[in-house]
Amino acid sequence: MKKEIWTLKNLPNLKSKTIVVTGANSGIGYEATKAFAMANAKVIMGCRSLERANEAKGKILQEFKDADIDIIILDLMDFSSIKKFTDEINEKYNKVDVLLNNAGIMIVPYGPTKDGFEKQIGVNHFGHFYLTMNLLKKLNNTLDSRIVNIASIAHRFGKLKPDSFLYGENKKYNKTYAYAQSKLANLLFTYGLKTRLEEKNSKIKVLAAHPGITRTNLGRHLKSLRTRPVTWIIELFNQATPQGALPGIRACIDPLVKSGEYYGPDGFFDIKGNPVVVKSTKRAHSIELQDTLWEYSVSLTKQDIDI
Repeated sequence: MKKEIWTLKNLPNLKSKTIVVTGANSGIGYEATKAFAMANAKVIMGCRSLERANEAKGKILQEFKDADIDIIILDLMDFSSIKKFTDEINEKYNKVDVLLNNAGIMIVPYGPTKDGFEKQIGVNHFGHFYLTMNLLKKLNNTLDSRIVNIASIAHRFGKLKPDSFLYGENKKYNKTYAYAQSKLANLLFTYGLKTRLEEKNSKIKVLAAHPGITRTNLGRHLKSLRTRPVTWIIELFNQATPQGALPGIRACIDPLVKSGEYYGPDGFFDIKGNPVVVKSTKRAHSIELQDTLWEYSVSLTKQDIDI
């Protein structure tokens, strides 16, 4: 029997849904925003640049003139910006059906966030942890809500090193390993949050997804001799951005998904293909690592589950 291939044709009417997308103005975040808008959802675009967000919104409106899109400024390098973002959502909206934690940075030069974290773990994990904790009450009070974290096949090479979380002048830094750690953190957070919400009898579904190797602007820092082989692999095997966005979109809206599932492409090594449930590493399922990351996240952000 032939397997059904999940595409945007499977999108239900999302007229009653309110969906938050971080990093919504480019890459897979833009494609997800466009898909949700096409299906009549109310989409809240969390973007750092108002100019780029308006440009992306304008492109979507040209294609879908009735798209219902709200832009709210969000800088995941700055907890004060995240707090303003979540405060505005909590004030303006009576529900949030889906939180798509999509924004991210990849293999960037060493530097600090405004709150003193190393940039990649700061944006890719701690920023989204802070944001998620501040929207949990709204999500918990919304029927059949879900949180989807965008991870990466790079999580397979990640190791959790808490002494690297905070920026330090003389710390050794490998930007590739730092990126892999941040993507492992996305999955540790997903599984750890699922467990903790279930312990509190919350019905929020928590899932993860990854785009395989997809053409986006995330790889713009891959220019050095050391990262040139990575660039070559990306160019050889990558898939178009709309296709890479499908695992995250499916995790957000497919009514049959289960909490704790991880979606990615069905091709060789999850590099490209159609969106299906895929496996993450044994390390990502380590309860010890999930607990360690959770404890550091609560301690460093001063945020925890409050529903």
